[in-house]
Amino acid sequence: MNDKPEVTVIIATYNSSRTLYFALRSLLNQTYQDFEAWIIGDACTDDSEKIVMSFSDDRLNWFNRESNSGSQGAPNNEGLRRAKGKFIAYLGHDDLWFPWHLSGLVSFLRNTNADLVHPLCAMYGPGGLEYTVGPPSMGRTYENHFVFPSAWLHKRSIIEDCGEWGNHFQLSRPVDMEFLRRVYLAGKQIVFCPQLSLLKFPSALWRIYDQNSQLPQDHYLRLMISNPDSLQHEILLEASTALARQSNRRISVGQGLHEFLNSLRYKITEYRGHENWLLEQFRFWYVQRQRRKSRNDRGLPPYPSK
Repeated sequence: MNDKPEVTVIIATYNSSRTLYFALRSLLNQTYQDFEAWIIGDACTDDSEKIVMSFSDDRLNWFNRESNSGSQGAPNNEGLRRAKGKFIAYLGHDDLWFPWHLSGLVSFLRNTNADLVHPLCAMYGPGGLEYTVGPPSMGRTYENHFVFPSAWLHKRSIIEDCGEWGNHFQLSRPVDMEFLRRVYLAGKQIVFCPQLSLLKFPSALWRIYDQNSQLPQDHYLRLMISNPDSLQHEILLEASTALARQSNRRISVGQGLHEFLNSLRYKITEYRGHENWLLEQFRFWYVQRQRRKSRNDRGLPPYPSK
């Protein structure tokens, strides 16, 4: 194994060996191979370690935390402390990378000298393509635009300047959203790379912890390996068709008013909430409530004690 790989890939995981297997296959299928990977178990009790070892690849490193934190923040920080690469990437244990994901982002980061780069991401639910995530829309910035961590590639120096991932029990935003926002507010350059290279499968939608649930990773990984260009073309066509339909849709007065009020609430919360103690307390309560609900939706037990 290269003692100084250019990229460290961090995979936070908890008792989801069924999806972890496919995430690792998509990692090893990368055209860019100068990486190490730290797969950090959040006190896993399933056969995740066995899955990692089954690949017999010395670039894949396994570490299992002694206690469950209930969030990706602590495992990601553990991976960062062990990382040797000058660039850091994250891969969700239920997500898949196209073969060109790392090569495209590494080349793009070098050319732009940005601090953090990300590609276009396609998010899939049981009903098919839900939406895509790219750069912020007009009038927004990365202060209030979220991109999934599986899409990020950033310089290691970001951690030195902005700090590690936060403690989810103490935050009024999800840990990944808070981290990206903190990086932006620190003046770091975040740039969109115009390529589709990530498929996101949210665990709450797929109930990945339910052993009887049908999971999509096998199907999409086969397509990624056999004909990735065709799969990319199909997804982009589907996304552009959905966007065209949305732009041409007619909405009722009631729908328009509802969207306006939601937009107004969002702007007040985002642009004034961090200055207003009461709104920030409400945000904290709401985010913690949503985290507990999401844990239940994914089929997980309640949060461990702090």
